[in-house]
Amino acid sequence: MSHSLTAAPLPGALIRYTGTYPANKIPSVGHWAQLPAEGIIALKPDLVIGTADNFAAGKNGTVVQQLRSAGVKVLVLPATDTGGLDGVKTRLNMLGQVYGVPNAAASLTRSFDTTMKSVQANKPKNAPKVIFLYAHSPSDASIYGTDGGANELITLAGGRNIAPFKDTKTLTAEALVAMNPDAIVMLERGLDGVGGVEGLLKMPGVAQTNAGKNKRFYTVDNSIRWIGPRLPEFALKLARQFKADFR
Repeated sequence: MSHSLTAAPLPGALIRYTGTYPANKIPSVGHWAQLPAEGIIALKPDLVIGTADNFAAGKNGTVVQQLRSAGVKVLVLPATDTGGLDGVKTRLNMLGQVYGVPNAAASLTRSFDTTMKSVQANKPKNAPKVIFLYAHSPSDASIYGTDGGANELITLAGGRNIAPFKDTKTLTAEALVAMNPDAIVMLERGLDGVGGVEGLLKMPGVAQTNAGKNKRFYTVDNSIRWIGPRLPEFALKLARQFKADFR
């Protein structure tokens, strides 16, 4: 989780995978899609907490069973790619109970409602047509569909995700030109990976879209694929950008 729940430390090792916000020196056990059961067990944690989607991703399918077989307690939280902000609140409340700080969890969830009021006040009057472009490099890019955190972000910020599918599809010039988005949203590292705005404009079909012609490109935090506690904060930033460009 990105926000902190302050509590007395639980005994045993505290470990993480991939998460870096807020900045910390907690030992990392590796990539979220390749969790090493043996490495986790070696740290002798009293409890391992993860989400259903991450525990099922990549090569993680047997990790929970391996940990439990070794006597390690595992708490599987509901998936982070569904449920929107209500799902975030559910997971925070579960963590609040585990750490014995239900009031801290309740305070965080109330802060979402406050931020979302600001998001609502800053949405553009005319919803732009938006796609979320996920890219590792100019030759490796996909369009995210209507499932997951990217769609939640676009919708909350006042945009309209025009991807005509739920999952992820490889970027093609034909598909992009046919959708003709007004705006393209990317991860911060995604825009860097394609060589910035100049590189993005050279990718298949981008320059032919309204987004490309007007350079309506927006970057978001690299964690946005998962629906987490900072989603209202990210939505407020994007809503303000949309409102400035699409009044």
